[in-house]
Amino acid sequence: MKLATITVAGPDRPGIIAKTTTTLFENGVNIVSLDEKVVNGIFSMVLAADVSKVNFEKLAKELQRCAKDLDLEIRAKLHDTREVKNLAILVTREPRCLEEIVRNCENGKIRAKPVVIIGNRPELKDLAAKLEIPFQLADGASKEEREKKMVAILKRFNADFVALARFMQILSPEFVARFEGRVINIHPSLLPAFPGARPYDQALEAGVEIVGVTAHFVTTDLDRGPVICQDAFRVKKNEPIEKIRERGQKLEAKVLTRACELYSKDKLYMQWGKVHFR
Repeated sequence: MKLATITVAGPDRPGIIAKTTTTLFENGVNIVSLDEKVVNGIFSMVLAADVSKVNFEKLAKELQRCAKDLDLEIRAKLHDTREVKNLAILVTREPRCLEEIVRNCENGKIRAKPVVIIGNRPELKDLAAKLEIPFQLADGASKEEREKKMVAILKRFNADFVALARFMQILSPEFVARFEGRVINIHPSLLPAFPGARPYDQALEAGVEIVGVTAHFVTTDLDRGPVICQDAFRVKKNEPIEKIRERGQKLEAKVLTRACELYSKDKLYMQWGKVHFR
């Protein structure tokens, strides 16, 4: 079986499923699974399709015509563990996760090329230049304006997936719906415990002896997307919060790198709110 993932995203309107699936049927595609939803007026659909007997280039062109007729976005990607994916990295101020991801892309552990670094603040622009990766500032007076810029940047750089490298901004349901199953986040907690902005402080205040980090797919539920991988360490007696935070940040970079590696090599995917491993 030769599999492809087809994603559809855009403003909700009647006939999207019918027209898209008809186009697939007319091109000899067998739909293996289909997951669709509407969030705040944004329609998203992810299909797994058997394209073993299909002229894939012709199918891709037909789907682009379909997308134009429906005024939305359709992407068709073959499952190819040898393919080098285009990776976009979203950042704010902290450099550790960004540097670790780029280093592991360069050494081949993550099978991806970092095509753009997008910041909601300019602090890491110089680091991006040092890493020789384009930096794009997604600023604006409103969340809608900032996310509109991010969507345009991701389309322009043809990003296959997105890593949130300690990106300290909550993404809207509309943004998440457009990139369903393609956005990976790292959270400094063994989720669902201690979500939010101060997880290490919360853990210390609660007296926990083991703290950790969670890499997960981003969904419309804040910090509650399906878990990809986790790791943890034991807190030493009377260990200061600064030391705990330092150890946690090293682990964050390691676990986010692991999640990006698995995704880049097509070893997992998200469907129906769960992570499935191949």
